[in-house]
Amino acid sequence: MEEYARSPSFRIPVADAKDVSLSDFEAYRIFQALHIRGAGPDQKREGRAGFEGSDVLSLFDSLDKDDKASWCVESTGITTSPADFLNTATSNLRGYCSFLIQHSKDVKQDLEKRLPITRLPESMVGLTSCNHGPCIWMFFGKNPIAQSQLEGRPEHTDSVSHDGTWHYQLSGTKVWRIRATEELQESIAIKTNRSQSKTGKRKRVSDDSDNPGEPRSKTYYDIECKEGDIILLNTRLWWHSTFVPPQARPSISYARDIYFRSDVPDEAPTLGNLDGTYATEDIESDTVLFTEHGMPDCELHRSKDDPNCRLVELEDESGDSYMAIVSS
Repeated sequence: MEEYARSPSFRIPVADAKDVSLSDFEAYRIFQALHIRGAGPDQKREGRAGFEGSDVLSLFDSLDKDDKASWCVESTGITTSPADFLNTATSNLRGYCSFLIQHSKDVKQDLEKRLPITRLPESMVGLTSCNHGPCIWMFFGKNPIAQSQLEGRPEHTDSVSHDGTWHYQLSGTKVWRIRATEELQESIAIKTNRSQSKTGKRKRVSDDSDNPGEPRSKTYYDIECKEGDIILLNTRLWWHSTFVPPQARPSISYARDIYFRSDVPDEAPTLGNLDGTYATEDIESDTVLFTEHGMPDCELHRSKDDPNCRLVELEDESGDSYMAIVSS
């Protein structure tokens, strides 16, 4: 297993696909991130019809209305239709989008037969139960040469219950910028110190003195995924954003969520890429979270059974009323 350092705090594991092993899987369990380089097509798929960048448009056209509704613009400035943007012949467009294959069962089954990789390497996961979620994510970016680097969705974490997501870079290049949450940093410190203490050695995982005046959580890593690479990442525990460098070909990747348990439902609620907001610490009841004048530009979560905030009407000093969200 190879490693590369992007920070004085700790290292992100990297492995070549031909040498990937159980030790890389154990490294993922600690760091919740793994970069696998050069993962070629599954040999069992040789001789079958493959899947290329030019096939993405016909794939989208074949989806049912629910899956087409998952179309999401991850970057700013895209005003064209999916039909225009996903057409690889239109090379002058610039943007980054995604959609899901989830409800179109027959389309999904056919796609799984054509994709170069559908599971993580057996040499890596061994006998570990590693099951996939019910959908396939597809990401498609265009950034013509002579343009600046294109940023996708701003840095965020995902509200998910699975154990990670692997992304296979089908075409072009994409750069991941990741930053560990405090929860992950604490977990890594505990796991690495425990393993090192068995040999009488302790491994320093994070030390603010490396960056005087800068919080630990400001340390980030840039991971460049080239065609054939896989990145396995727990997006709940890593702050992450993506960038598409200028390139002649579209940057295309697809992704699967994984579970290290067997009780994965065959069906799941409709998934999608929506920005959301959540509290990072406890909030006292009757605290004004925001008003109609300062609404966050994101999806607001809703609950019929156990809401933790409410919509109220307040009055300002001049007697004018306005709406606000208040904690329960």
